[in-house]
Amino acid sequence: MPIYLHRCPDCKRGREVLKPVAQCMDVEVCKCGMPMQRELTAPMVTPDIEPYRAVTGDRMGQFITSRREHREFLKRNRLVEVGNEPIRDTKAMRKTTSRQEIREELKRVVPEVLKKHRKRA
Repeated sequence: MPIYLHRCPDCKRGREVLKPVAQCMDVEVCKCGMPMQRELTAPMVTPDIEPYRAVTGDRMGQFITSRREHREFLKRNRLVEVGNEPIRDTKAMRKTTSRQEIREELKRVVPEVLKKHRKRA
């Protein structure tokens, strides 16, 4: 999909918009509310995915060469894309509290809260 540059004639704010060629004449509206004008710039096209060989599913061993093919392949085979990042250990993401620590904290805090509540009543 090409990237189009639009500029507001009123406030001069610019914005790059990624959209299909069929929508290139659609009017973009600036934050100030004015319709933006499309500026002629050198064409910039985002690359498609690198072809890869499917390792499972109905296309096993065949090359998938576009994003559309990739999405359809995932949907047809009920596959979910999770990314290329390694799976992280969830314990490293957040501190865990043991049940014993929670019990001890509740034993300490509950009497204080009850004491304050009873004074108000």
